[in-house]
Amino acid sequence: MLMSRRAMFWRMVISSILRRRSRVLIAILAVAIGATTLSGLVTIAVDVPAQMAREIRSYGANLVVTPAGDGVLTDEAVATSTAQVPASALVGSAAFDYETVTINDQPYVAGGADLGAVHAMNPYWFVDGEWPEASGQVLVGEQVASTIDVKAGDTITISQLDASASSKAVAQSGAQASALKVDPRTVTLTVSGILKTGGNEDGYVYMSTSDMDALTGTSGTVSLAEYSITLEGEQLSAVADAMNAANPDIHAQTVRRLAQSDAGVLTMLRSLLIVITVIVLALTMIGVSTTMIAVVTERRNEIGLRKALGATARSITREFMGEGVMLGFIGGVLGAGAGYGLAVLISTSVFHRSISLHPVILLGTVACSILIAVLACLPPVRRALAVDPALVLRGE
Repeated sequence: MLMSRRAMFWRMVISSILRRRSRVLIAILAVAIGATTLSGLVTIAVDVPAQMAREIRSYGANLVVTPAGDGVLTDEAVATSTAQVPASALVGSAAFDYETVTINDQPYVAGGADLGAVHAMNPYWFVDGEWPEASGQVLVGEQVASTIDVKAGDTITISQLDASASSKAVAQSGAQASALKVDPRTVTLTVSGILKTGGNEDGYVYMSTSDMDALTGTSGTVSLAEYSITLEGEQLSAVADAMNAANPDIHAQTVRRLAQSDAGVLTMLRSLLIVITVIVLALTMIGVSTTMIAVVTERRNEIGLRKALGATARSITREFMGEGVMLGFIGGVLGAGAGYGLAVLISTSVFHRSISLHPVILLGTVACSILIAVLACLPPVRRALAVDPALVLRGE
């Protein structure tokens, strides 16, 4: 008996919707638009901030490791520090050995590093020419290139005086010392490209680690290590603390300007998505409510007659709420699917990455659409309950 009553109730609801297809279609469209916005923006808010953090991180390091005090930073210390970074959060890292060198008898700063790792961490660096692909090639900063007048394809000789050999020479006695001449180590490299970043890098020369080792006569020496990590605030600071705890000979610190900028951009993105979603949902509620009020006006005579025949306020309320649930469900299902499609479109066209399907978001969108539709039906229900059957029967 109960099942037959429920079936009859939903049959009445569906019949009422079908009789007013034009108006109901407007309400469903309003709900679908709101659901599309909700589903799409929530999906973006869940997936894209992580992707955007990774994109932002391509603009430089946000954590730097240097020797602590008079300590020395070695390859082993860098490896220990890298092990403290969650693999899923690491965009890239690079260890640099900075040395003072001479080119055309003028002093400059050269950095030896795995240039492939540097490129992965700093893809925004503009190079007029090509990135070095092997040892024997060098990136020359724009300021240095302008001073020494070189371009891509030229060769340059980079020198560094061997301090230890000089000391030995000074320690020799008399004529033997004067007869001993110490030649600086040199490497001849091909300029693969001119580096233009608009930053301090324009005043540096970058070569491979093997070329730097050949120039200095040492290996495994690191001046600093840079990390690009897709973490923010306290999480990023926790990684730095873990590095410091793992090795007392190093000092890890966040680049606060970049870290705070990352957090600010992502917070702004989330806030913008929330504001847009709230506005669209409010407009959806207004649209559904206006449509349902129009439906109540059309059905005024029907409502008055039903009340005159003994229909209770509860039964009338249930019918309108049932229509609201049906509208919310249909619009929510359509909008949830369309919202995921919108999120995929934005993610692929703007961020050039795929986006995951989150069933929880789809179900939540449908549930939220039903809730909004039901809330939007409250003003029309109050108007329906205010219909006076006596006035309706008199034709007023």
